Amino acid sequence: MKKIALFLIVFSLFACSCAAFGAEKRFSAAELKRMSTFLSNFTEIGYMNFDAEDLLNSDDPADMIHFGIRHNYLNNFKSRIALCKNKNCEWGALVIHGKYVTESIKKYFGADYRNLVSVTDRDLPYYYDGTYYHFDGADGGAVYYARVDEAVRDFDGMIVMRGEIYNYADKKDILGKFKALAKPHKYGGRNTWAILRMETEF
Repeated sequence: MKKIALFLIVFSLFACSCAAFGAEKRFSAAELKRMSTFLSNFTEIGYMNFDAEDLLNSDDPADMIHFGIRHNYLNNFKSRIALCKNKNCEWGALVIHGKYVTESIKKYFGADYRNLVSVTDRDLPYYYDGTYYHFDGADGGAVYYARVDEAVRDFDGMIVMRGEIYNYADKKDILGKFKALAKPHKYGGRNTWAILRMETEF
């Protein structure tokens, strides 16, 4: 009887610890919504399959520059984007201060990225004059957002997020399913995440 009683006590403690461990891994609906918004900052500019370590390669800054500028163009147009004041704006009618590019990279990638250079060899060129980036606007394509349906914290403290990518204008238009990995990150005094990688199956 003593062995049975001891087994029941141990089993009960194990069950409680498992329940507590599982509860720690769960995220609320509000947190899943915040994660969805976080990931949508990448998918809306077409970043759906990437590794942050590759993007942060200072020898090839094009993708980081593109992210920093297009993110602000879509989300902070009124506060951070201005008209070019030059008489003949060779590289585009719009400008953004370089500090906003580095701030956005810090916020979403958790990296102090300082390699601000001109990127003029792609469809959307960005010319850096040492202070401002000069570029043109680009609109018209479908915008895709991410919806996080589930998220768990792994043993390293990283967050694994899974869900679907959908057309903002037609939520029934599902582009694919994704899996994203992010780490806890504090920016501007607030708890958020820094992306590590994202994989999408279309």
